[in-house]
Parts: sequence; C-alpha cells; structure tokens
Amino acid sequence: MNLNTNFSTQQSIRKNFTFGATNLKTILYYENITSNLIDNISYSNKVFVNRLDDDNTIIGREASQNLLESIKTIGLINPIYLLEQSKNNYIIISGWRRFLALKELYKEEINKIFYQKAIILKKETPLKILQHISIDENTQRKDLSILELSYMFNKLSNTKGIKVDECLKQFNIGKTKFHIIKKAIDFHPLIKDKILEDVGPVKANVLNKILIKLLVLYPENEAHSLLFTYSSKFKEELDIILKNLEDNLNHKNDIFEIKKNNKVTILKIKEDLTEEHHLKIKIFFKELLKK
Repeated sequence: MNLNTNFSTQQSIRKNFTFGATNLKTILYYENITSNLIDNISYSNKVFVNRLDDDNTIIGREASQNLLESIKTIGLINPIYLLEQSKNNYIIISGWRRFLALKELYKEEINKIFYQKAIILKKETPLKILQHISIDENTQRKDLSILELSYMFNKLSNTKGIKVDECLKQFNIGKTKFHIIKKAIDFHPLIKDKILEDVGPVKANVLNKILIKLLVLYPENEAHSLLFTYSSKFKEELDIILKNLEDNLNHKNDIFEIKKNNKVTILKIKEDLTEEHHLKIKIFFKELLKK
C-alpha cells in the first residue's frame, strides 16, 4: 500500500517518539479494522496494557459507553496500535479502551470496516519504541487514571535500559510530577480511593503527607474528617498546614527521649505521669511486644 496516504499519522508518530535512524516503513504497516482482525488480537496478552481495572469495569463506565456511541456515529478517529506476533496474530500496544469498544460494536455490526485504522508494528520492532508508544499516547490523551499512570511509570522504570531522564523527554512530563505520579500507587488507601483523581497528583501528594501526620496526632475518624476538610484547600494552604503539623509533632517529640544500647531500649518521658498513665504505657508496650 502507499504509505503517503497515512502521512499525518506518520508525522504524529515522529513528533511523539524519537526513532533515531529507524525508518518507519521498515517497522510498521497499516490494516483495515474488521471483525476478523479484532478476532485475531490476543485478548489475554496484556503486557503493554497499563490498566488496573478489569475489562468489564472499563467498558461499563459512562466514558467507555460514550466512546462506543461516538465510534458508531462518526467512526474511529484514533487508530489502535498492534504488535505482530505471527501471521494474523497480534497484541495491543495502545488503544485498549478502543479495542474493547470495537469488540462490543462488532457484536451488532459484524461487517463494519474502519479503513487503515490499525497501525501494525512488526515483531522485530525494538522494545524501546513499543514502550514509548504504549506510554506516550495514554499520557497525552489522558485515557488513564492517575493510579494507572503510576503503575505504568513504575513498570517502565523497572525496565532495563530505560532511564528516567529519557522518560521525561519522551513523554513530555516534568521530573517532579513524574516522581509524584510514580509514587501515587503507594499513597494511603483513603487518598487513592477517595481523593487522588479529584484533586490531582500534586495536591494528593501533600494531602498524603498531611494524613500521615494527622493519624499520629488524632484518632483515625477525626484524622479522616480533617483530611476531607483540607482536601478543598489550595496547595499553598496545604503546605502551611503540613508545616504546622510537623512543628506540632516535633514539639510532642520533645517530651520524650529514646536511647538504645545493645539489646536494651530506654524511653525517657519528661513529664510527671499519673498511675493511670503508667498503666496505659504498660498495656501499650505489652500489646506492642506481644508479651
């Protein structure tokens, strides 16, 4: 086929990825999307699928249903990227949500054709290029949740031969934001489940630090309640709250001192404690040490 008909697609790929001396004509070709092609995609191989939710959850979302209706009405605007495994056998590099929508569509319209909307990368395509396509399209199109991006960035960072600085350049993201998103997967469950997607990774990162301090200073229910109150504040306000909590904790730490010598740990409390306090401390350490 004549690759000039896909000049805009090639330009888009070249803009987003650094191929060096790689000639696009040597690593990719285009195919029409048909029900047969969809059936030839290996559904179980998700090595490049950077999503945490199961497929039924994804396709059940309103956004996915809107995508399905959009494809039915105006066609498939953005292609799906496939890696050729063998003749008539492919896995998805990018476009998993579109693939799921197309599977649903072909249940109703089996003869539908989307002309040259599958970009097939040959099996000898370097892993580096495949990783870039998988990450870049999703970060630019914002199809992924922050947690999914976090999972993806962690997976990419653990891939041999791919450096963080290279990720920053290729995926057009600042170093600070990259690292914040990368560690989002380790945020407190309350932050991940209730707050992260609403406030964004930068504010969520500060709120996560605040929650850790609150849980030391207050009972859990009170700490959670305060967190939700703080979540509506600007980041600059949150920075001040975090600083005040740190000062408060540092002041509380001044009332006791811990020394460790070989197998002996000495806790020195600089307060006049009551018998009730002594009893509570004994109970606490018995529970702590399980003795």
